Order: sequence, then C-alpha cells, then structure tokens
Amino acid sequence: MTWYAIRLVLLLALLSGPVLAQTGAATVLDGDTLKIAGVNYRLHGIDAPEKAQRCQRDGLDWLCGQEAAGHLRGLIRGQVVTCAEKDRDRYGRVVAVCSAGGTDLNRAMVRAGLAWAYLAYSRDYESAEWEAQILGTGIWAPTAQAEPAWDWRRERRAKPPQNPPRIRG
Repeated sequence: MTWYAIRLVLLLALLSGPVLAQTGAATVLDGDTLKIAGVNYRLHGIDAPEKAQRCQRDGLDWLCGQEAAGHLRGLIRGQVVTCAEKDRDRYGRVVAVCSAGGTDLNRAMVRAGLAWAYLAYSRDYESAEWEAQILGTGIWAPTAQAEPAWDWRRERRAKPPQNPPRIRG
C-alpha cells in the first residue's frame, strides 16, 4: 500500500467516526435531554428533575420535572441548537454541551435552579449551582424541597410494584 492510500484510508476512517457536533432544530425530551435529527443528547454535567418528579414549594406539590423541561423548551424556542459531543452514556445517548443563540444550555438550566450540577461526572457547572443557591432560584428557593434526580431514580428502581399480580392456585 502506498503512503497516499494509507492516508486516504485514515481520512475516511476519521470522517466516518462519531458526530462531534450536531446543529439543528431540537426537541426537548426532558430537562436535560434533547433530540436533534433523531439523535438523543444528554446535557453534560447536569441532572434535571425527571419528567414525572414532583418537588415541594411553599408546602405544595410542584411539578419541577415538567417545569425544567418547559424552561429548556423556552431557552431553545426559535433557536438553532448546537451540541458538541463529550462522551456517550450507558444508554447510547450522546453526552454533550449544547448551546442556542450563544447560551450554554447546560449552564442556563443549573443557574435557573432547574437542574443540579452533576458533580459525580463533572465540576463544570458547580459555580452555576452556587449562583442558583445564592439567588434562591428553582430547586434552591427558600421554600422548595427537591430530592436530587439521581436519588429519585434510585428509589423508584428499588421499590417493588405497588399492586403485585396475584397468583391463582
């Protein structure tokens, strides 16, 4: 094989690798997951309340997971979204830093108090979480009670079904 052929093969291998950045219209799946062109993007370094998760605010139920998704929807409305891949998670989603209109969506969600900095994976958004705590926004509001999403998910996986099927004998 000639040097030219080897370089051509290497170039083709690089071009056929994973997508490093995707730009386009995005759909919000939840407070920390977007879909662009059929690919799911998990926002790197953050964890938002799950869609079905309820929190408390002022002593009342608060649909914090739905509010997080709605806030992310508002951040991208009418904008082209760009997601730069950092990794892949165990579910096959692309873990990425995404932006719209010059706004880092990952940071904006944490700063709005609608996601936690996911310190188990990254410290990139720790300062944004401090800002949210100081400002008392979202899950950090003085009257809010919110279980971190990772704990909420773990509890749901560990619980047996509410009404197990009866076995007839």
